[in-house]
Amino acid sequence: MFQKILKYIFTIAISLSSFCSNLVCAQEQTTKTQKEIETELSKRKLPVLMGVSISADIVGFIMKSMGTDWTNMEISAKLNLKEKYFPIVEIGYGIADTEGAESGNTFNTSAPYFRAGIDYNFSKKWWNGNRIYAGIRYGFTSFNYDIASPDFADPVWDIDVLFDYNDLQGKMHWGELVFGMETRIWSFVYLGWNVRYKLRFSAKKADVGKPWFVPGFGKYGSKSFGGTFNIIFDI
Repeated sequence: MFQKILKYIFTIAISLSSFCSNLVCAQEQTTKTQKEIETELSKRKLPVLMGVSISADIVGFIMKSMGTDWTNMEISAKLNLKEKYFPIVEIGYGIADTEGAESGNTFNTSAPYFRAGIDYNFSKKWWNGNRIYAGIRYGFTSFNYDIASPDFADPVWDIDVLFDYNDLQGKMHWGELVFGMETRIWSFVYLGWNVRYKLRFSAKKADVGKPWFVPGFGKYGSKSFGGTFNIIFDI
């Protein structure tokens, strides 16, 4: 009886050993096959035009729905050239309506803006649906704005002076440095984010007062920072 038990244990051990050995070989073969596939994909010659993407900045629309003092809402379209180069056009609408809590000064504007540029994808594994990119943009907007403040007393004439100006004209040209990431979440749907450093090239403002906000650029100044969080559809 004892010998039979030992025989059964030995047989089971041999069977398990063989099974484990085959499993390891299968895993190694699967890994090898995956590596071979990736090698083949990396050497594949891609067509120049891989597709077109349409995207929208989610954050801007959320800010608008929450009634914030200012927001930029934008959509964009870009070409996919060999999964490396992405010429892009961004069109948006900037809105600001704010009042200083302490000063009582008010500012109002709403106008479209335009940006164009190109992104470069640093990721070499184009097939995995992830992109890490950097890019440049040129931006432009032409807008009208209203500024006002509480009346103040003229010390000479001892009268209240009204400070309220409407339809003042402003323009701005600027450039942007962009860094961002995108990842595929399902089939042709991607999510992505980017950060931007914005540098003013030239600007026009009214003599009576500068704008508080510039559509597409942000708070008025020589530089600004921004970013977007996009839902992207590859076509």
